[in-house]
Amino acid sequence: VGHVNLARYLFFYDLYKTCYQLSGHIADVGTWKGASFFFMSKLVRLFESFSLTQVHGFDWFKGMNPEKSRDDMAQSGLYTCDYEAILELISLQNLQDISIIHKLDLTKDLECFFEENTHLRFKMVFIDCGIAQVLEKSLKHFWPRIVYGGILIMDHYNAECSPQESDIVERFIGKNNIRQAPFNRQPTAYIIKNN
Repeated sequence: VGHVNLARYLFFYDLYKTCYQLSGHIADVGTWKGASFFFMSKLVRLFESFSLTQVHGFDWFKGMNPEKSRDDMAQSGLYTCDYEAILELISLQNLQDISIIHKLDLTKDLECFFEENTHLRFKMVFIDCGIAQVLEKSLKHFWPRIVYGGILIMDHYNAECSPQESDIVERFIGKNNIRQAPFNRQPTAYIIKNN
């Protein structure tokens, strides 16, 4: 593994270790091929083998669909993935009790999803989608469901490839500090929810 990817996994591990004793699930929003989704699932398997913690992945598996006025159009059509392949990987790794994948349109389906799953709370939420409309809907529904002391991780905060992400994040998080890991390139920011 190269140093950039190694730093990414160390970043996730460090943050997970600060919140793994909190009650709540983990969300991976913008799952794509599942690298972070499966890594977090395996952290749960290793460190919470007797807990009820699950890792919930959210994606529509159709790739990026930017809006001309708000997003980086160079991302259009990128990041497609085969939903069935993710399900097969879950099964092959015997992670069905931990890894739950939700195939839905985050801009339209999250409200109904949470109306049907009112119990869900999260200790860690990783948002990696980079599209303004998806970011707005995701933050609207996930931020209130992060437990106090839980962590929101943003992949493109303060980054040119997602020009609206910084403004959108700051609208939702209130007076919580936005932090970075100095050894890591991406994700670019995390917020520990304390108010």
